[in-house]
Amino acid sequence: MRYILEIWVNSRGSLISTKAIGCLACFALLAMASSAIGKKGETRVLVDSFAEKSYVKKKNADESVRRETYHMVEGKWYGGVIRDSSLREVPFIEVAEGLARELETRNYFPAQSKESGDFLLIVHRGITRIEADWDELFPTDDEEEAAEEEGEEGEEELTNPETYLREEGFSNAEQDNAQLIGFDRALKRRGLMLQDELELQEMLRAERYFLILMAFDWQKMQKTGEKKLVLSTRFSMDAIGVGFDDAHFALSRGAANYYGTNLDGKLGKTKTFVGPGEVITGDLEVIGTVKPGEE
Repeated sequence: MRYILEIWVNSRGSLISTKAIGCLACFALLAMASSAIGKKGETRVLVDSFAEKSYVKKKNADESVRRETYHMVEGKWYGGVIRDSSLREVPFIEVAEGLARELETRNYFPAQSKESGDFLLIVHRGITRIEADWDELFPTDDEEEAAEEEGEEGEEELTNPETYLREEGFSNAEQDNAQLIGFDRALKRRGLMLQDELELQEMLRAERYFLILMAFDWQKMQKTGEKKLVLSTRFSMDAIGVGFDDAHFALSRGAANYYGTNLDGKLGKTKTFVGPGEVITGDLEVIGTVKPGEE
């Protein structure tokens, strides 16, 4: 007996709802869906997620994630060193709509009135700032001669990553970027492997799009004025070769499983496609049977 999934992609990614007519057709439709949503490539989203331990315990107390509501407002906008028109042109409402769809997967929904609601969500967005070292890019004649005189000794120092990392350290820009996108907690973890530390530092030296979602206790804020941070999620991805108009969808989607969780300094890693769109699977439907020899 052959089971075929009904497959469609919503209007943002657009494969029209359809039913397969046979096994080969099913594979064809899956390939079409993959092509429709993956034509702009894949990316890896890295996530730092914090939440109060008491909140996490309460959120998952009944084995199923508890439903909660929120108000969402625009936070700060962080521009990079190089002008990025895609980052400036994406309105916050578009970012908010993309986030809202993914927040529903963790049972977070918009509040129905100003007085109600569990959280005030503040969403910051932007791109990390990379400061070029112009002296390294355009050395003077004297510096070039000095480099040649160092010869093999200088080369040996650069081929020892452990020595290089300890002596080089992190620049002020890299430290600022680490705090913005949540890498600082990962870098402070005990037992972090040198290879992982080097990889994170390399990422901090490249431009990364990011979103920061911070959730404050809305009821306490209304009653006492106190801003109590309950959870925060920082998620980022490589900005090379992609615009923010496509990146913010991937960011929200890549962080979906981590909203309201506490990773204790570890980084969540999710591969996803770039741009809008999603694959939705319907109920299983038996469309017929195939006898031996008829395949």
